[in-house]
Amino acid sequence: MYYYVYKTTNAINNKFYIGVHKHFTPYDKSYLGSGITLKRAITKHGIENFHKEILAYHGTHDEAYKHEELLVTYEVINLELCYNMVIGGKGGQRGLP
Repeated sequence: MYYYVYKTTNAINNKFYIGVHKHFTPYDKSYLGSGITLKRAITKHGIENFHKEILAYHGTHDEAYKHEELLVTYEVINLELCYNMVIGGKGGQRGLP
């Protein structure tokens, strides 16, 4: 199993989404993210205008979430260019401070 932190970017407006994914292969090219605002943007702008990059691989899901927590902070989710809606560390289960 592969656990990784990724960043999906909209090539039209440079907005981004950072998340954690696990998969049986090192790169799941069909998965861009599960965020509501990201999915709406993909529908609006077309999947061809989004690209995903792997930021880091981790040995466990917990390690990947710890990394995401460092990257997706309260300050980051309040940037106009960020699709993330909650701070990182456990997907949509974490709330705002």
